[in-house]
Amino acid sequence: MLIFKKNIYEPVSPPHPENRDNPSLNPYDFLFHSLRTDREIFFGLNQLPDSEGSERSKTLFPHASLFGSIALLNAFSRRLFEGLIDRSMWHTLNAYHLTYLFDSLHGTYEDYSYSEPQQRIGIFPELNGAAIDFDDFLDNYFFGTAFLMDAERFNNMGPDEKKSLKLTDPCLFGVINQLTPAEEESCLQTTTASPYL
Repeated sequence: MLIFKKNIYEPVSPPHPENRDNPSLNPYDFLFHSLRTDREIFFGLNQLPDSEGSERSKTLFPHASLFGSIALLNAFSRRLFEGLIDRSMWHTLNAYHLTYLFDSLHGTYEDYSYSEPQQRIGIFPELNGAAIDFDDFLDNYFFGTAFLMDAERFNNMGPDEKKSLKLTDPCLFGVINQLTPAEEESCLQTTTASPYL
């Protein structure tokens, strides 16, 4: 199970009868759909010549492709998908994982947003074709989006300023400066204790 700001494994309560205009997106379904689609995307990318696959990955994963090759991003995708569906333990995400998930979810959000109403209903029936508020999703489930910060701004901040802004993820420097993650930074850290007690 993946750890976010809010528990994505909690059942989504149905909207209040007076608030049917704002149906809510099931966060688990959003992640599941995005990561399952990515498994298909990587199968397709691996069928292409290296240069063409690399160019397409830059379009599909604009932030994550800055630090990772197709092979690395494919490994991230697989680990995150397995972590999402593994109900035996909790998995902590670092800035590398969150950057990848941001790109993946944003791709799903864009596909959904540009789809016809009937296609939208087929993707996320609970929304009944309504728009996804991606910023609201990020606010509710991501601890932050510091991984999108400009490298010059981040690198010019002092340690106290970074600490006061909660920019303390040890992988954040690597993501922002487009460094390839080490093996231990690519793996999900696990715990059996629930983070939502």
